[in-house]
Amino acid sequence: MNRKRTRLFLIVMIAILFLSLAITGVESQFTHTTYLPLVQFDQQYRVNPKNRAESLAFFHANYLIKNPPPINWNGTHASCDPGSTSPAYQDAVLQRINYFRAMAGVPAQVTFSDELNLKAQAAALLMSVNGASSHNPPETWVCYSEQAHEGASNSNLYLGIYGWDSITSYIKDPGEGNYAVGHRRWILYPQTKMMGTGDVPPISGYDGSNALWVFDEHRRDPRPATRDGFVSWPPPGYVPYPVVFARWSFSYPDADFNGATVRMTQGGNPVSIVQMPVVSGAGENTIVWQITAMNSLENWPPPTQDTRYTVQITNVIIDGQCQDFNYDVIVFDPDK
Repeated sequence: MNRKRTRLFLIVMIAILFLSLAITGVESQFTHTTYLPLVQFDQQYRVNPKNRAESLAFFHANYLIKNPPPINWNGTHASCDPGSTSPAYQDAVLQRINYFRAMAGVPAQVTFSDELNLKAQAAALLMSVNGASSHNPPETWVCYSEQAHEGASNSNLYLGIYGWDSITSYIKDPGEGNYAVGHRRWILYPQTKMMGTGDVPPISGYDGSNALWVFDEHRRDPRPATRDGFVSWPPPGYVPYPVVFARWSFSYPDADFNGATVRMTQGGNPVSIVQMPVVSGAGENTIVWQITAMNSLENWPPPTQDTRYTVQITNVIIDGQCQDFNYDVIVFDPDK
C-alpha cells in the first residue's frame, strides 16, 4: 500500500513538474511577444527602391510629415536653459532619418538616446543663442557648457533650419565647404544605431537650430550588410525628385577613389558633372560629383516624366583590385 502511495506521489510530482515547465514555456512565449514592436519597426523602414510603387508609397508614408506634431520646446535663451522638445516631434525627426537610411539600403533601425538628446539639445541652444555654429565652440560663448561642447563636437550642426527639415538639409549638404558631403555620410553610415537630436525653434530674434549627434559606440563595429554593397545618394532605383540634389555621392568602405572617374548619362547623352576632391575622414570613403548646371543650394526640378540617369564609376581600387560600378537612378515626381 505504501509502495502504491509512493508511486502515486511520484506520478503527481512529475505531472506538476511538467505542468510547471509548460507554464514557464507559455510565460516565456508571451514575454517574447513584448518585443514584436521592434520587428514591426524594422518592417516599417524597409523598401525596395527598384520598385516604383514601393518607393512612392514609402515616400508618402515615411518622408512626408502629414500631421506635423508641435515642437513644444520648453527652454529659454535668456536663462541658457536648453529645454526639451516633445516626444512626438523627436519621433518625426527620427522618421526622416530612417527614411533616408532605408532608401540608401543601410540598416534603418536608428533610435534616439535620452542622454544624447540632452547633449544635442544643449548644443542646439548654444548655436542658436550665439548665432553661429562650431564643432569646437569656445568657452567665451554665451550659454557655454561642457555638455553643449560635447554635443557640438559629436554632431551635425545646422543654424537656421531645425527639426526634420534639417535632416533633409544634411543629406543635401549645400555650400562650398560641404563639397565632401560629410553630414550626409554620417547619417548614412551603416554601423550607426543610436543618435540624438536637439532642436530649437526660431524665437525672439534667435535663429532656429539643430544638432544631430551622429557618433555612437557602434562606430567601429564590423560593417553590417547593406542592400547594394555600396552606399550611394541618390540610391539605385526610383527616387522622388524632392530628395534628389545637385551633389551625388558613392561610398564604399576603405575604397581608394583618388584615380576614379565618374560618368553620367541620360537617354544616352552625357550629363555634365564636376568631380569634387576626394576627402577622407567622414563616414565611409566617398566620391562626390555635382551636376554642373545646378548650384548646390538649388532643389531638383520636378521632372515631366520619369527620367533615368545611368552612373558609371571606373577605376575604384578596393583591396588592391580595380573595380567598376554601374547603376541607374530614375528620378520621378511623387505627385504624378
